[in-house]
Amino acid sequence: MFKKLLLFFCFLLILLSASASIYLVEPLDERLSSSGEVTFGKIARGETLKVVVKKKSDLGFEWNSLSVDAGLLPPGWSSEFVETDKTLIALVSLPRDAEVSNQRLKFVLSNSSRPMFSEFFYGRVLVNENLLSVSIANLNNGCVLGEKAVFDLVLNNDSIAEHSVLVESDLPGYWFAPVEVSLKPFEAKSVVLEVFPYSYGGKDFSFLVSSEFNSRSFPFRARLDVSPTLSGMFRASLAGFPFFSPGFLPQYLLNGFLSLVG
Repeated sequence: MFKKLLLFFCFLLILLSASASIYLVEPLDERLSSSGEVTFGKIARGETLKVVVKKKSDLGFEWNSLSVDAGLLPPGWSSEFVETDKTLIALVSLPRDAEVSNQRLKFVLSNSSRPMFSEFFYGRVLVNENLLSVSIANLNNGCVLGEKAVFDLVLNNDSIAEHSVLVESDLPGYWFAPVEVSLKPFEAKSVVLEVFPYSYGGKDFSFLVSSEFNSRSFPFRARLDVSPTLSGMFRASLAGFPFFSPGFLPQYLLNGFLSLVG
């Protein structure tokens, strides 16, 4: 009887000491051992860290839960769990005012039907105030009245997480409509900003590119010189009050009327 108990406990110890590999998919494609540690990279305030692990294990069953040790999460951080057919996903959300720091997070894999078995690993993230770079190439631009002016916006996301920005302007809404741009991790993207002038002349204005995840914003002063054309002046008068010279309102209205009957 004693030998049977001894064999049973030895077998149990072997099972408890068994270690399975962890198959990480995002933000890095890497195979880890239990209790291993990996550095994910840089992330900005307000972003969400996405950690994806395969359900596959080396113990003859699949993991069905991936959790984040709440005891190691800084104040204001939160996490949630998402399951797909073949993967487990942990989403770790940073607050908009997260402290610039080096954080060590613990991720735990488990199976609800085998509570005695679990694996864990650590992931480090470097929290930055900002990982976006923004530029607009042609801030001094010109066009013909009745045609659009094009400004070239270039965005670069150096984060391991997705980010979104909103592009606005102090121009009237019918001249320029706000544009929302989403960026994948480590993505560089070029965006065409279209301005539709309804009056001719020179106009100084500004673009504002604002993060939708934190308080970072990037203002740009710009200038648009619009050359008049006869047909363009007729069309512009129908869009509303003249933008540059309100004193010429009667002439604008007359031009608009003539464009309709002409």
